[in-house]
Amino acid sequence: MSKVTAKYQITIPPDIRHELGIVPGSEIDITREGDKYILIVNPLEAVKKKWCGRFKDGTTTESYMDEIRGKVN
Repeated sequence: MSKVTAKYQITIPPDIRHELGIVPGSEIDITREGDKYILIVNPLEAVKKKWCGRFKDGTTTESYMDEIRGKVN
């Protein structure tokens, strides 16, 4: 069991860190599902996977972002 420090930090046990591939600098998110909290490792990778392959017409992510931001070329 982990304890919360005075700075509200917790230590993730070594076996869990290894299993999840957590290393210093890893992006971690915590979300709530009902009465439980879920640890999500590298949430940016999940976003990348969600959007991967969305632009089958040859549009690049950069040009799409320019379009939705209203950037003029």
